[in-house]
Formats: sequence, C-alpha cells, structure tokens
Amino acid sequence: RQIMTTLKKFAAVVRLNIRLQLMDPTPTLILSICPLAMIPFMEPAFKSMLLADGYTNVTGVEQAIPGMAIFFSFLSVQTIIQSFFREYAWGMWPRLEASSTPQGAILAGKAFVAYLIQAVQVLTVLGLGALIFGYRPTGNVGALILVILAFSAVLAALGVALALWTPTEDIALSLSNIVGMLAAGIGGSFCTVSSFPDWAQSVAKLSPAYWALNAVHAVSLYGAGLADVLPQIGMLGIFFVILAILVVIQFTLKKGQQSR
Repeated sequence: RQIMTTLKKFAAVVRLNIRLQLMDPTPTLILSICPLAMIPFMEPAFKSMLLADGYTNVTGVEQAIPGMAIFFSFLSVQTIIQSFFREYAWGMWPRLEASSTPQGAILAGKAFVAYLIQAVQVLTVLGLGALIFGYRPTGNVGALILVILAFSAVLAALGVALALWTPTEDIALSLSNIVGMLAAGIGGSFCTVSSFPDWAQSVAKLSPAYWALNAVHAVSLYGAGLADVLPQIGMLGIFFVILAILVVIQFTLKKGQQSR
C-alpha cells in the first residue's frame, strides 16, 4: 500500500510539472526549431567531412541533423535548471516539501518530466529532419531511439545536478552553457571527430555527446542494429550513474540540513 501511495504522489508531481511546462512551451519549441534552421548551413561542411572519411552517396544530413539535435539538447538543460529555481521563487517547492508527498517522489517527478522534455525535443528534431531534409538512417530505427533515450537521461541528470549543486540560478545557467558548448563541441556536434588531432579524439571520449553521436553515426551510415550500439549505450549509462550519484548526494545533504 505504501508503494502504491508513493507512486500516486509521484504521478501527481509529474502531472503538475507537465502542466507547468505546457504553460510556457516556447523555450522547448524554439530549441526544437532552431536546429532545423541550422541544417542548411551545416550540411555542406559535413558532406565534405564524410566524403573525406571515405563515405559515398552522402548529403551531410547524416551528421548535421543528429549533431545539431545533440547540441541544442544541451542548451535545453537550461529549462530544467530554470524550472527548479522558478518553483523555489514561487514557493511551490517548499509547499510540496511541507506536504505529505515524500521529497524523493518530488525530485523523481521533476526529474522524470525533465527527461521527457529532453527526449521529445531530440526525437522531434530527428523526425522533422527526416521529413524536411530526407534524413534516412540505414540501420535499426529502434536502436537509434534507444540511444536518444539514454542520452536524454544523461542530460536530465545533468540539469538536476546543476540545479541542486549550484547556489544561484545565474551560476547554474552559466555552467550549463559552458559544459554544453564544450561537451557538444568535443563530442562532434560541429565537425566529425575523425577530423580532430589524435589527442583531441581521445579527449572527445570524455563527452557523452561523443558516445551518442558515435552510436547515431553507426546507425545512420553503417546500418547498425541494437547489439552494435550497446557499448555506446553502456557508456551513456556510466555518465548517467555518475550524475545520479551526485544528485542523490546533494539531495541527501540538503534533506539532512532541513531536518536539523
């Protein structure tokens, strides 16, 4: 019975946060449309890079669309951070904490909605890219979706971690921009990792964007299936676990401070 009660309260938090996001969907819509506006400018450069790597019959969208989708998904981490600080400013979060809803359910509900936003945004960009620019992965589409879901979980955890660990919204937003630009850049959002010098190719593996784009690249150009991208999904899982641990540590510390 206690588990069912907790699940009901978790679902209530999820519904509340979805309603809050739907009140102002403009940021999510902008971050879903802007990547598509960038594709015509990025496509020729990526085509040249892919041809230099030995690929034939490519247009450049095979790298440009996922690259821009990944980059702008990092920017949307800001919406997660803003949702946390906005609800503190409104007094909504303290009211929820004062209610009978467990704090863990509150955090999990908000994190789950953040995850949904990330996943929907990236999948929307890929879907519209397929309709508008003819993006056609040669591999298993289910494997591609699973990669995006795993990557979205990493970014949702990143947004929650930044919101919990930073003292102010401005610092959190600044850090998210810096981390996002750096991770997307070294991960291959702006140019193929194969064009990097050897030392930079090694550094690129420190970014979750590298593993996501590596898997998407395999599905798009190599015809990869689920089994082929499991190593990349595993690496994304490691990033998620690290960030989740940071979230739990800080959440536990804050909970302990409030109980004193």
